[in-house]
Amino acid sequence: GLSEAELVDCERLVGRLVRASVANGVDVVRSVDRTSVDALRQAKDSLTVVIQEARLDGMPEEELMEAERIRRKIHNKIEDLKGSVRVFCRIRPMSRKERDEGEVPAVWAVDSMTLEVERELERNSTRSCSRQRQPSEPEVSTHQFGFDAVFNPGSQAEIFQDCRDLIQSVFDGYNATIFAYGQTGAGKTHTLLGSPEEPGLAPQLIREIFSLISRESDRFHHQVTAQMLELYRNELVDLLDDTVKKVSIRTDLERGVQMENALVVTCSNEGELSDVLQRGLMFRTTAATAMNSESSRSHLICTVTIVSVNRETGEEIWGKVQIVDLAGSERLKKSLAMGDRQKEAIDINRSLTALGDVIEALTQGHRAVPYRNHKLTQVLQDALGNSAKTLMFVNCAATRSNVDETLASLRYAARVKR
Repeated sequence: GLSEAELVDCERLVGRLVRASVANGVDVVRSVDRTSVDALRQAKDSLTVVIQEARLDGMPEEELMEAERIRRKIHNKIEDLKGSVRVFCRIRPMSRKERDEGEVPAVWAVDSMTLEVERELERNSTRSCSRQRQPSEPEVSTHQFGFDAVFNPGSQAEIFQDCRDLIQSVFDGYNATIFAYGQTGAGKTHTLLGSPEEPGLAPQLIREIFSLISRESDRFHHQVTAQMLELYRNELVDLLDDTVKKVSIRTDLERGVQMENALVVTCSNEGELSDVLQRGLMFRTTAATAMNSESSRSHLICTVTIVSVNRETGEEIWGKVQIVDLAGSERLKKSLAMGDRQKEAIDINRSLTALGDVIEALTQGHRAVPYRNHKLTQVLQDALGNSAKTLMFVNCAATRSNVDETLASLRYAARVKR
C-alpha cells in the first residue's frame, strides 16, 4: 500500500487537479459570447457541473465562492437578455356556455409571439380590415399585438416553464415580481392558482422553491417567510392577521421595502407555504359585478422571502418573489358598477395606471421613476427595476362580446412592454 506521505501527495495532486478544473471552467465562462442566451446557458450548465464535481472531491466552499459568484452572474445575464420586463399573453378559449349562447371568437394566436383581435366597426365607419369579408358579414378592424410569448391557451406546465428560472434568480439574491392581469373572467385565477388537477403558477412556484431547497440542503440553511397583503381602496390590509392594525410601508437600506405591522409567517415546507396562500385567499375582498359573481376588488400581493446561509462560509443571500394578482381591469361601463363598486373600480384603474407609468419609465430608461404616485408601486418598488425581474401575464377572453375589454388589456400590456 501507499505510505502516509504518498497519500498526502496524492491528496495534494487531486486538489491541484480540482482547482485547475474549476479555474478552467471559470475561464471558459469568461470568454463566452455574452449576447447569446444559448451560449450563456451552455456555459452556466458546464460551470455548474464543474462546481458540483469539485464539491464532491472535497474542495472547500471558500475556494468555490468566486466560481459560484460567476455562475450567479451568468444566470442573471441570461434573465436580463430575455428582458428585465417580460409580458406573456394567455388566451382563454370559449366555454361551452359561451358557445351555447352563440358567442363567436374574436381573438386568434398568429404565432407563438403574436395575436390578432377583430373588432366590429360601427355602421358607416370607413376604417379598413385586414382580410376580405363576405357581404353578409359585419365590417371589422384587425388589431395585432406582439409579446414575449402567446399561449392559446397552453398547459399549466408550459406557462410555468419560464418562471422556473426566476425562482433560481431569487435564490441567487435577486428580487422578482410575477403579475396576473386582465379583465374579470379572463382566466387570471386559473393561470395563477389553477386546480388540484392542473396547478397554476403559485402552487408550482411553491413546489419549485422547496425542490431547490432540498437539492441544496447539504450546503445551505434556508429560511422561507411569507406575507399576504391586499391593497383595497388604496389601503393595505394584512390577510393573515385578523387584528385591526394599520399596515405601513418602510424602506430599509439593507432589506429594501418592508411592511410595518404585517404578519410574517415562517414556512418550513411546501405544505405550510401553501396553507399561507390559501388563508390569505379566503379573506380577500371580492364582490359581484356584471362580469363575475366574485370579481376581485383588490390587488393581492403574496411576498415570499428566501434567505440562504452557506453552512461552511456563513455567506448570506437574500431574495424575494412577489406574486401579484391584480384586480379585474374592466371598464365601468362593462362592469355596471355603482356606488361603492364604482369607487372601487375608479381606485383600481388609478392604481393600474400608476403601475403602467412605472414599468414604462423603467423599460424606456427614464432617470425618474414615479414609484411614489401610488401605494401599489411603493410596495413593489424593490421588485421592479434595477436588477429585479418582472413577468406579467395578461389574460384575455376570446369572445367577441369581450373584445373592448380585451383590447384595453392588450394595449395596457403593450405599453408595459414598449
